[in-house]
Amino acid sequence: MNLCSSHRPTERAQPWLGTIVSIRVEGLAEGEAHRAIDAAFSEIATVHRLMSFHDSASEISRLNCNAARRQVEVHPWTYFVLEQAQQFSRASESCFDISVGAELVKWGMLPAPVEESVPQSGSWRDIELLPGSRVAFQRPLWIDLGGIAKGFAVDRATECLAEYGPSRSVVNAGGDIRVMGSDAEPIRLGAPSGDCSAPVLELADGSVAGSHSVLARRRHRDDLRGPHIDGSHRSPVLEDRFVCVIAEQCIAADALTKFVMAKGARTAEVLRKFSASAYVKDPGKDWQHIGAEEAEMQ
Repeated sequence: MNLCSSHRPTERAQPWLGTIVSIRVEGLAEGEAHRAIDAAFSEIATVHRLMSFHDSASEISRLNCNAARRQVEVHPWTYFVLEQAQQFSRASESCFDISVGAELVKWGMLPAPVEESVPQSGSWRDIELLPGSRVAFQRPLWIDLGGIAKGFAVDRATECLAEYGPSRSVVNAGGDIRVMGSDAEPIRLGAPSGDCSAPVLELADGSVAGSHSVLARRRHRDDLRGPHIDGSHRSPVLEDRFVCVIAEQCIAADALTKFVMAKGARTAEVLRKFSASAYVKDPGKDWQHIGAEEAEMQ
């Protein structure tokens, strides 16, 4: 282990998970830093291969095709993320629901699986998690882990980097960020503003995930649709709102942003349950802080 502060930071980026993922390590010699980053990107690539809705060979695609007909054995990572998704669904009273893939396909947010009929009903409660990392659906479903898998990938990469002993690391997957180390990382929040200024979050030894409801909206027939869905009544979340959630692990920050995007201040109790907090900016209103105190914003 080499924590010598004289080593310059090493940073690289690659396209994964539908975004650009950057990894920076500090306190390692250059060769060791690149080996650590290579290993971390390998973890991210595995998550992408297992959990991509867009990849017809992924485990999520296999589940969507087969799990309503028979049990499907999946990788332990996929099983873990499904377990975590159910936990967030239960805590959010179904607002967070990974079974909304059919709606996202109908609205043009996701590509339709080849030669598959669109599921007509169902929810996260129809996903059975069985012993031996086996999964079954009680009815046809299209599940999408796009609201949670990116955070899990950031966590896997961070835990992988820790094995190499850097003094500090930062993994950023398109705004899903985890910082390992006691020195704070300044993170500029991309909230809409009437001027060029933006608040800066200082984050150390923790995770943050941000989301803006206006991004990626599309017109479906006569209505606007966006990528955020309130699973409790299968409707699009169209509030013009910016949210960032701070938590210890990025998987929690990633999933909880969708809940806060839909429910705003009503999420305080659930955020505290996960030792998380959120900053929310609605148009024409001041920033609002919800949940446990976890970070300082300037």
